[in-house]
Amino acid sequence: MAILDFSKDNDKSITLHFHSQELGPEGQPLYYSTPEAPAVIRGHVEFQTVKQTNGGDIALTFEARSECKWTESHGQSVASYHTISRLQQKSWDVKLNHSSNRTIAPGVTRYDFEVQLDPDLPPSVEGSRGWFHYRFKAHLHRDFPRRDMAVKQLVWVYSSSIRANEVPTPKIYNSISNDMVRMTCTLPSDVLYQGQVVPLTAVIEPFRESSIYHGQELIVESAIVRLKQYTTLIDKTKIKNISIGTTRRKDKKIIINLPVAAEEWPRTSEGITKTISVELPGARRLAASIETEPLIKTHSLKLIMKVRTNTMSEKEAKEIRAEMDIKITSPRPEHVKTMAPDTIAPPPYMITESDDDDEASPPEFESISRTSSNASDSKGEGPWPADVKHPSGM
Repeated sequence: MAILDFSKDNDKSITLHFHSQELGPEGQPLYYSTPEAPAVIRGHVEFQTVKQTNGGDIALTFEARSECKWTESHGQSVASYHTISRLQQKSWDVKLNHSSNRTIAPGVTRYDFEVQLDPDLPPSVEGSRGWFHYRFKAHLHRDFPRRDMAVKQLVWVYSSSIRANEVPTPKIYNSISNDMVRMTCTLPSDVLYQGQVVPLTAVIEPFRESSIYHGQELIVESAIVRLKQYTTLIDKTKIKNISIGTTRRKDKKIIINLPVAAEEWPRTSEGITKTISVELPGARRLAASIETEPLIKTHSLKLIMKVRTNTMSEKEAKEIRAEMDIKITSPRPEHVKTMAPDTIAPPPYMITESDDDDEASPPEFESISRTSSNASDSKGEGPWPADVKHPSGM
């Protein structure tokens, strides 16, 4: 699907074609890039005309670009911010068959192109104010008053930082200081991929002998797993290529809000160990972690609980939490095959006007029903459809 199309009229056209066997989100050609095998994007541009027409040659360009764009109201005025950072570029001069200067002869011209991505480039990222795109553009300049012809096309790149056959190192996180009870949370790694089903193991230690709660039963009143995505947009104001100031905008967004029913937690004085299955969304809702000059996205997975002992009332319940900083990367090709059936066609992105949806955040603990029969089955937004489909739609 082209993002710009001034590419054809009744007697001539310019088109971009990519030699990919899979389609990613938005129907874009899909490519996989891994540490040991950076993606090679191949395709061709084709120009055809049935009669002589005015024009020069085709300027074909590729950009891996990070971009942010937003506006802010200040009283009666509106400030606009827009920054682009290009991490990789390439260009080609596509010669057309000219019968004379600036006159293109009838016929078809095809030009094959290829670009190997630089290692460590981030995955494709979508957002309403910040994004990272892999973009191709074919532009045919024509003399005034004729309109130029141009077509732009995005390709989607799953750029994974996970190496083949890599054995992950479990990551242990301690709960934030609490004078009542100690808790640790363990993830298989601090690098997780979009669409992964992640086992989160929480261990609540028994009360120590020196604790005033020693010997009492621990009761979990409520528990919730929450994944937050933090976005920082950076605009550097320049005059004659000299930076004179930096403006930052910070947003946060709840991606997963997964209640874990109180009935699932044992009532005991011997400590608790429980593993929670957390299903990460695909690339449509969960952006990859990225750190570029205009766009930064980071992620934190949180387990937040309210607990009490059998001698305390519900109103005396105390909060314990663990906050786990993680990095989100793209899945490798072998991960995608096991994520979901590839017969499910991907829906379009659901981009909102704001990356900050805290006003629509889920209810607080008090509103989580402990008697709900399906609370333990809730996984926020699941089940997640596949992010990948074959061009045939099958």
